This record gives sequence, structure tokens and C-alpha cells, in this order.
Amino acid sequence: MSPHKSSGIAYNAPDSTHGELPDRIYAKLRDLIIRGRLEPGSRAVEADLARRFGVSRTPVREALAQLARERYVVPAGNGRRTEFRVASLDPAEVVELWGVIGALEGYAIQSVSRLSVENRKALVAELKNVNDALEVESNARPRDNDAWGELMSAFHERFMSYCAGPYLNTLYESVRHHVQRYEWAFGTITDAPLAPSIAEHRRIIATVRAGDGSGARRAVEEHWANGLKRTRTLVARLTATQSRGARLTLNK
Repeated sequence: MSPHKSSGIAYNAPDSTHGELPDRIYAKLRDLIIRGRLEPGSRAVEADLARRFGVSRTPVREALAQLARERYVVPAGNGRRTEFRVASLDPAEVVELWGVIGALEGYAIQSVSRLSVENRKALVAELKNVNDALEVESNARPRDNDAWGELMSAFHERFMSYCAGPYLNTLYESVRHHVQRYEWAFGTITDAPLAPSIAEHRRIIATVRAGDGSGARRAVEEHWANGLKRTRTLVARLTATQSRGARLTLNK
């Protein structure tokens, strides 16, 4: 998987209809927030963003309203006009998000026992390819955090695409993007432990290969439980350091 770079901010879509443009601005802003291009606590100023994207303020206003409903941005300021800032990272949110996504993925992956042999083999091959690429990327110096974050997401999205139905996928997508935001922050810390996740992925792959639905569910739920401990610790460290005005060594 080739990394998708979001650092090129120029965005101009004159051919878009009014209805499409706010959705596209929303998706772009959400991606910038997830990847830390718009940093936690920074102000999301409507006029500045409109200039940045080369659009009028109206689609930006609509996009910000949607992002506020989904808690990517929060109200800021006491003026008559609503202003926003990017929501801060919060170690307490990691507990809820990791619990929810672990439950959703665990519920979904147990259906691997009902997949055909052909589909199960195909899924195993896809998971192994992604995890191998993830290991290579994790050992790279400097590490490409975009590539790493996308591969981490891809591993989970692969088995969800085989195992989850439409209703579960809708719930999953609403949570997954918030989780990605924390994963990207985790990956920017140079001494973040990445090898445990890769090893846990291998255990998940082994249960899928065996068609062991209950084992796959346990492996996924344990993966998220272990990830919770790792992520909460480092996010607490990151937010505490930032609140003191200092900087961690980041791979951005």
C-alpha cells in the first residue's frame, strides 16, 4: 500500500455541486485532524480554512458543523459567531473507544468460522501481506507515519470487510475514524512499541487460518485490551508534555 500524503493542502473543486462540496471539505478536514495536520487544541477558523481550500465560507461552515456533531471539533470563544477548535486528545476517551471497537471487531470476526475455505484463504493472504508491510514500515527510519497508520487501519478493515454486515459496518465506521486519530498520534512517538501489535496480528491471522471463530474473537479482544494499555499510557504522556509547552520527539 502506498502512503497517502495529506500535507498538500491546496483544495479547489469548482465543478462540485453545493451539496457535494461540504461533504468533500468535511472529509478533508477530518483527514487532517486524524493525521494531526490540524493539531489538537488548534483553532479551526472558518475564514482561514476557506482560503486554505480555495472555497467560500459556506461549505466550510457546514463541514465544521458536521465535525462538531461528531466531536472532532468543539466550540471555542465567547463571540456571537460560533468558532471551533480541534478536540484535544484525552486518555479517558481511549478507554471508551478501545472498548467499543474491540467489541465490534470481536463480534464480527467470529463469523470467520462460516467463511468458505476459499474466502478464508484469501483473507489470510491479505492480512499477512498487510502485516508484513506493517512490520517493514515499523522498522523504517525515519518511519513514515502516514504509511504506518494506513497499514494499521487496513489490517482491521480487511477482516471487517469479510466478516461484518452493513449495520455493523456503519457502527464500525463511526468509531474507527476516532480510533485512527489516536493511532496516528501513537505512531508519531519515536519510542512507541509497535512490535506487540504486529505479533498480536499474527495470532489473529492464525485463528482465521484455522477457521476458529471463538479463538479469533478472543485474539481480537485481547489485542484491543493490550492496545488500550499501550495507547493510554503514551497519549497521557503526549498530552502532559504538550500541556507543559514542551515537545516530544515526533516522526511527522
